[in-house]
Amino acid sequence: MIDVKRRLYVMICLSAVFLLLLAVAGCASPAEEEIIDQEEEEEVVEEEEEAVTEEVAEEQAGPLAVDEWQNPTDLVALLNTFEELEWTWTGIEDGIETDSFTVSYYHAGSETVNGVDTSIAVITFEGQDIKAWVDQDGNVAQVEIDGQIIPGEQAAMMLDGMVMSLFWPFWMVDEYDVRGMLEEPIPGVEWSTISTTQEQFNGVGAEVTRLQLELSPPATPEGEEATVIWAVADFADLQMLVEWRVEETEVDDFAFTMSVDKIVLR
Repeated sequence: MIDVKRRLYVMICLSAVFLLLLAVAGCASPAEEEIIDQEEEEEVVEEEEEAVTEEVAEEQAGPLAVDEWQNPTDLVALLNTFEELEWTWTGIEDGIETDSFTVSYYHAGSETVNGVDTSIAVITFEGQDIKAWVDQDGNVAQVEIDGQIIPGEQAAMMLDGMVMSLFWPFWMVDEYDVRGMLEEPIPGVEWSTISTTQEQFNGVGAEVTRLQLELSPPATPEGEEATVIWAVADFADLQMLVEWRVEETEVDDFAFTMSVDKIVLR
């Protein structure tokens, strides 16, 4: 009952004030009315400017705008975007780089397989080539490993596991929602810009922004704080993560560096 009475009392007071304002406005002279109109217009303009300012601030909540984000996690994305791409993964233990592996990809043209037009992707890992014929919908026509041709469905099942393993750094970019955190960091993430430089990737220039992120709960589990470096390359019509380095962490198996060493865009 108390809440209801309070609400009724507030509504009565507001109604009385509103009626009083109407009465005053009705008695105002034309000059006074003009002044009031001008004040109202100024208030509207101020409100609109505040709204725009808030909207811009909202848009700039994160460190970077990434409207043309690319993160190749499948062969179709690779074939449509890159002629060549190479990346290296390096584990870090007690501040020392340990195990490392490099994966390279290149687009090897096109070919018709069993009446289907396909593009050819060649992925090299530890000296071994994996050659895959893929149509525009991502269906695998065949795979060649060590000179052996594996057809159709069997090839697709084999390739799915290989791609997920070899493309794991890029799957991780999606898993951690790097794009989302660039646009609007979540609680527990503090970022600062280290540098913005012009760099060359096989003759193609890109603006590379390096960011330092301090991660703590709730962004990470309790006791798993970390300092992370992200480098984002902007090729004007394409942005992608080209480096991910964990500088400090409380979890040994989380320390690593992922770096994209070579990019040739289609």
